[in-house]
Amino acid sequence: MKNKCVFKLNFFLFIFPFPLILLLLISAQGEDISIINKNLQARSALVWDSDQKKDLFSRDADSQYYPASTTKLMTALITYEKTKLEGTVTIQPADLGLTEYPVIRFFPGEKYAVRSLVYALLLSSSNEAAMALARQSCGTVMSFVDEMNKKAKSLGCTHTHFQNPHGISYPGHVTTANDLRKIFEAFLDIPQLVKVASSSSYELATLDGKPVQYLMNTNKLLDLYQGMVAGKTGWTPESRNTFVGFCQRQNKKLIIVILDSPNKWQDALVLLQPFMGGPIQ
Repeated sequence: MKNKCVFKLNFFLFIFPFPLILLLLISAQGEDISIINKNLQARSALVWDSDQKKDLFSRDADSQYYPASTTKLMTALITYEKTKLEGTVTIQPADLGLTEYPVIRFFPGEKYAVRSLVYALLLSSSNEAAMALARQSCGTVMSFVDEMNKKAKSLGCTHTHFQNPHGISYPGHVTTANDLRKIFEAFLDIPQLVKVASSSSYELATLDGKPVQYLMNTNKLLDLYQGMVAGKTGWTPESRNTFVGFCQRQNKKLIIVILDSPNKWQDALVLLQPFMGGPIQ
């Protein structure tokens, strides 16, 4: 146990340089929120108090940015509404070829449980899983995207528009920090989806039990930040780093949203530290 804690501390210090951590610890004691503005690198960000239903900090939270793979939160929502995570999916050629080096190597004809592909969607951020789930849930990908936009409108997202289910940057595929918070709140209302997003790992296998890949959650804060419950990462060259996360400690429940950041992990700490305290589990 001691070695595990030392490893976590060393890894955390690798991600977050010690001077920044020290600076944030000092600022947290003084409750000086101005330190966020001084150190936050993201162009858009939000800290939302889930109990009081108000923002504790916001920066450019109503301007549109590329969401990258945080898009997959809405993909998971629509998939759940259409399937309740039940049923099977057969991979088709049209689901593949989005990127030269996919995070999971799927092959046409493979069959998967819907639930398994949702793990691939939320943990490893598979674009191919997003395409397959969209097609299976609504018949065509474009019909699924229409459902995504209808859902966004119903949630009160006035500056969000989706063009695809995976989040690869495309003109007109945009959201805002405030809108993304609303989508994430709807996601958090579904215990089955939270269970998936809060998992550190998952052994992906085909429907007939053939092992495919051991998936690791891209949300590093699950193991490194006390109280981190669930979240979703994203990155494209156009969007840079994006992140949405839910953190809970005792009576504090916060949602943080980060868009267009050069370093989502440092920015996450900048946003959480003044309100949540120390980061290490």
